[in-house]
Amino acid sequence: MQTIKVLIVEDEMIVAKDIAYYLEELGCEVCGLLMEGEQVLPFLDKEVPDIILMDIMLKGKLDGISTVHLIRKHYKVPIIYLTANTDDQSFELAKATQPFAFIEKPFKKKALKRTFELLIEQISHERTTGADSFILQDRIFVRENNNVMVKINLEEILYIEAERAYCQINTAEKSHLITSSLSNLEQKLSSPFLMRVHRSYLVNLRQIDRIEENRITIGSKNITVSRSYWKDFLNRVKII
Repeated sequence: MQTIKVLIVEDEMIVAKDIAYYLEELGCEVCGLLMEGEQVLPFLDKEVPDIILMDIMLKGKLDGISTVHLIRKHYKVPIIYLTANTDDQSFELAKATQPFAFIEKPFKKKALKRTFELLIEQISHERTTGADSFILQDRIFVRENNNVMVKINLEEILYIEAERAYCQINTAEKSHLITSSLSNLEQKLSSPFLMRVHRSYLVNLRQIDRIEENRITIGSKNITVSRSYWKDFLNRVKII
């Protein structure tokens, strides 16, 4: 089985190292120990773990809950909160970020072990049942030739255009033609900023330069937004 990578975000280094020790006993790989929320997104730009263990109270400007809100905009990573705050208000704020679980501090080894075993089993099952998927969280790999597959970060995609039994993935640097229907690709590219706007187009909402009635512009490309998608599209963009 592929090793489960865990990122620990905890401002008490002694606690973080204790947790790392127990997780390594479970067979996990602790890929990072961070003390501040501001460090998390730069870390994730380089490596996306399978699980993030997040303390709610952190040093710096960002607490754990605010940090997770930022993570959710870019990545789909299971979150386990580690917290000494057991009041209802903190719980409700944290619950809004849809974490996998909460572990109270000071943590008990058995609670940590059981929580991680459940999540590891779930991740392992998803890997087994989804073994034929080319999705790797925030990026994909597409075949360039028989022996080489190249990485495309989902954020770098401008738009995807369907061409019969093929799809053309367009970035600012290059276009990639792959064998897939747009519907199938849409299911695999589970991302908050990629949206279907036409039977032939999937667009990156972050890359839109101009919006007109039933039409958007990305770079030099004009793309029609179908009437059936227009209302949902307007709900996804911020118009002032």
